[in-house]
Amino acid sequence: MNYLREPERTLGGAAWATTTEQAGAEFEPTEKQVGEMIKYAKTMKLSSVLDIPFFVFSIKDVSRSFTHQWVRYRIAAHMQQSLRYTRISTDNLTWFQVPPEISKRGSEAIIEYVKSQMHAAETYESLVKRGVPAEDARFALPIGVKTHITTGMNAEELLHVMSQRCCMDAQWEIRAAAYALYAMGMLVAPRIFRGAGAHCVSEGVCRGRGKGKCKPYAHGTIKKLDALVGKNRKRYAKLRKGWFSLDLTAVLGHTVPDDVKEDISEAFDGDVAVDLPVILRIKKW
Repeated sequence: MNYLREPERTLGGAAWATTTEQAGAEFEPTEKQVGEMIKYAKTMKLSSVLDIPFFVFSIKDVSRSFTHQWVRYRIAAHMQQSLRYTRISTDNLTWFQVPPEISKRGSEAIIEYVKSQMHAAETYESLVKRGVPAEDARFALPIGVKTHITTGMNAEELLHVMSQRCCMDAQWEIRAAAYALYAMGMLVAPRIFRGAGAHCVSEGVCRGRGKGKCKPYAHGTIKKLDALVGKNRKRYAKLRKGWFSLDLTAVLGHTVPDDVKEDISEAFDGDVAVDLPVILRIKKW
């Protein structure tokens, strides 16, 4: 949604000014100085420097399971859709998330799962019709109900999030979000976010349960995203104002085969949101 204008130069100027008689607003760093300071700040983990650049972003069509994990990052500001005040529409079968591991098990597994969501929706709607307030009827909704959340984070916390959530130990939904934010960082402030990722990428050390077995996945995903960002960097730079969109589904998402989708549509006489698209959009002011 928004971010500190010229985050790298602002960070560099403010940090270098601490070594001179000039105030931060007066010091004009060279590109070389900016690069040197970012490298030094990341190596020495200088919180005050990396706390300066901030980013405000919205994540939508994610489950309550995702947001329960996401709000654990406390060096941030979170504003989430309230199910006390928002009436969830269950008229179609797109209001809940379908985990890829269920989709991969085929039509029967998806149908069984969707039926459980429909039953929860029926209970929710029945309670509302009986006059039960939405804030109490929501207790009947499953943890897979889709929601949205807006977050403000500084660069240091984002780097921390990526080190944890780009790891294969992280659940698929929050892992996709972390990698999407990495792609955002490589477009908006590449010198700050270059080298970010799971611990096996950023530090060369595995801190997960995979004992290094998932290292190829982490490095491979970063390589694919870097290539995709590289191909679109000029397009992003040319945009002066408006929304820039980048489809990351091929790298981070999941698409269900057409024959399985047909089975699901026939079973429920309508479309079910079984795919997991991952789209990054950045607003330039």
